Amino acid sequence: MELLRKVKANIQRYRMVERGDRVVVAVSGGPDSVVLLHLLHRLVQDLGISLHVAHLNHMFRGAESEADALFVAGIAERYHLPATVEAVDVPAYRSERGIPAQVAAREVRYHFLEEVARKNGASKIALAHQADDQAETILLNFLRGAGTAGLKGIMPVRDNYYIRPLLTVRRSEIERYCVEMNLSFRNDSSNLKPVYLRNRVRMELIPLLKNEYNPGLTASLLRLGEICREEDGYLEEQAVKAYRSAGQNDGNGVIKLSLARLYEMPKAVLRRVVRLAWRDLTGSERDLSFTHTKAVLDLLDNEITGLRASLPAGIVAIRSYTTLDLYVERKKQELSPYIYPLRVPGLTWIPELGLAVRASLTTIEDAPEPSFLPVTEALLDFDKLPPQIFVRRRLEGDFFCPYGRKSTEKLKDFLIKQKVPRAERDYLPLICTPEEIIWIGGIRVGEKWKIESDTAKILHLELVRGAPGYQES
Repeated sequence: MELLRKVKANIQRYRMVERGDRVVVAVSGGPDSVVLLHLLHRLVQDLGISLHVAHLNHMFRGAESEADALFVAGIAERYHLPATVEAVDVPAYRSERGIPAQVAAREVRYHFLEEVARKNGASKIALAHQADDQAETILLNFLRGAGTAGLKGIMPVRDNYYIRPLLTVRRSEIERYCVEMNLSFRNDSSNLKPVYLRNRVRMELIPLLKNEYNPGLTASLLRLGEICREEDGYLEEQAVKAYRSAGQNDGNGVIKLSLARLYEMPKAVLRRVVRLAWRDLTGSERDLSFTHTKAVLDLLDNEITGLRASLPAGIVAIRSYTTLDLYVERKKQELSPYIYPLRVPGLTWIPELGLAVRASLTTIEDAPEPSFLPVTEALLDFDKLPPQIFVRRRLEGDFFCPYGRKSTEKLKDFLIKQKVPRAERDYLPLICTPEEIIWIGGIRVGEKWKIESDTAKILHLELVRGAPGYQES
């Protein structure tokens, strides 16, 4: 009963489930997952949940893997629980992608569990990681040179979806529970192979450290993980606030971080701000390595404009005049000249840029407030425009008369004053008459086309990523 109370307390402490939740329980057949299923099955009424057993045969161990699958199916049947037992050729998956066996197994396993949850309307997936797994993970991450984000180890709850009720339970407690409850289980022979780093850490390094240095090593590692989880959570909160104060997405897939704000931040927060910007651009849950974040921070220690650092997923960081800019690096080849008639009203697709210009007509009364518009939008006096206007790339010798000025200047000089990085200048869409530039998309409208007190009809232009709903005629 002691272990049952402990696991129930873990579930309640971390709010792992709510009444009415359907939980997919990942069961390999080993002692950890067998005990997890047994405990959750005993807690079904107390927690108000329902269970669905999931087992994946990775096809690494032939007949042994098939026997594991039959064993798990038998447990589910004895407990009168629905089960999904499937096999996937992970060795073939690994070979196709050229990735390590454990990485391939993890990718396939998580995809399988998520599919089972989706098909069965489950809101949670329960995994059987326990305290000794946690200690091994923290030690592995330490050996790899991780910071607090890695030393916090495995999270009890991830994305309010994956839950680990056994994370504070020691392996010895699980083994004792199996004896007390007369639970049979399967042993995975691959867990004994020293070819895997985790196995060597568990079988060789941890016993050595316990015998020679610290008998209470596992408890010490678990305390370290808890401390790092708390401190990492606090630092992440501070980093999110700092990122919001320093960062600005210009609407064109470029994140600009104020250099002045960045210089005010302590290094511990600054590294995280860089990672947040990278994750915003990539949508990845992964993290940047120390080497990559250091390469970005080195840009701040050098006052030379235009210095750059290359990051994973095609992201580049460039030190600009007043900002640190991060964006997806464009292809190296020179952007070909282009020119397209602007559809008014309508949507004009610019394949060279991967964006479109949406044009709509409105009255002065119905137009949005100009001061509230993002830089990706512009309002123009429609009656001042010629019958046909175009969108094109900049050309050598272009001149521009910006809003608020009475005289023209070279477009190149204007963009330099606006501190637009050289690599980005050809990627600015120019809305033009045959002779003049009306609007530099994302930068400034021309003086001649501005809205005045007698303006009656307004042309509202917007830059749109992609071309939703647009079909070439």
